[in-house]
Amino acid sequence: MLREAAAACERRLEILSGVSDAFRCIHRGELQGRPLAIDRFGAWLCVTGFDENLPSKQLQESISPVLEYFHERLGCQGGIIRTHQQDPHRRTLFADVISWGKKAPERFFVREYDLQFEVALNGSQHAGLFLDQRDSRRKIARMSRGRRVANLFAFSCAFSVVAAQAGAEVVFSVDLAAGALERGKRNFAQNGLTGTGRGKFIKENVQKWLSRQVRKKSVSPASFKAWDLVICDPPVFSSSGKKGSFSVEKAWPGLADRIREILSNDGIALFCNNHRNGSEAYYRSELEKRFSSVTRLPQPPDFPEFTGSLPHVRTYWCEV
Repeated sequence: MLREAAAACERRLEILSGVSDAFRCIHRGELQGRPLAIDRFGAWLCVTGFDENLPSKQLQESISPVLEYFHERLGCQGGIIRTHQQDPHRRTLFADVISWGKKAPERFFVREYDLQFEVALNGSQHAGLFLDQRDSRRKIARMSRGRRVANLFAFSCAFSVVAAQAGAEVVFSVDLAAGALERGKRNFAQNGLTGTGRGKFIKENVQKWLSRQVRKKSVSPASFKAWDLVICDPPVFSSSGKKGSFSVEKAWPGLADRIREILSNDGIALFCNNHRNGSEAYYRSELEKRFSSVTRLPQPPDFPEFTGSLPHVRTYWCEV
């Protein structure tokens, strides 16, 4: 086990050490007989176990040599160990969260290229930076200069930060969660982008925002300002109480329709989802019905794909 973990870590360091201090050290399925993933966020680790019958404390004991290796090799001081729940729709996504080593700060920043992003491990369902979209953020940065960008389901607005830093004309971050947008504002501030005026933070249901944009175009096509670049990275499932629930599988065709409608003639859309059990044929075909070019982007090197395993993430680059 330790030899496998060390080899996996060294493969990452060879490629990513100059890129970021946040990456997946061990991907699910990479350690024989250990259904887990280990993510590095600077000096802190986040260990996620996928066996609900194995308490986090027992998982910690079983991988203690690996944790010690990361402490010595990467200088990791501590972190959290948690269990991923198989049916999070009626429960929280993670449970049985324990700390090991030193307790991580409530909030801290990690580096990705020349930018910094806020991370929160303690008591947070999501750390704040999706490591599997690192390469996509880089691609968005290369395409953003002078463009009107909309980041939908923006969460902590990492895509928005890279677009603004790359010189986008304007970047709208749309999300229903006020706390997520506050995180996004802190990310803008940390990277010296607040004063540019290019970042706009919209607390609204994404589907309603898209419908409003489509209506604006319908009412006054001549004055409607089309979007040049749209990022759409929705959750697989979410519930907002009395306001109803969201399912990416059900919403996918409508999202694709409306995003295509508001794009400029040479517009680009980036679609992502983590629906592991979803149909690749379905998600891709719905995009191909609406876009002239659809390319499935490869997973980053720290999220390797294994024969027979379900995909961790699907990311599609779509051109009008």
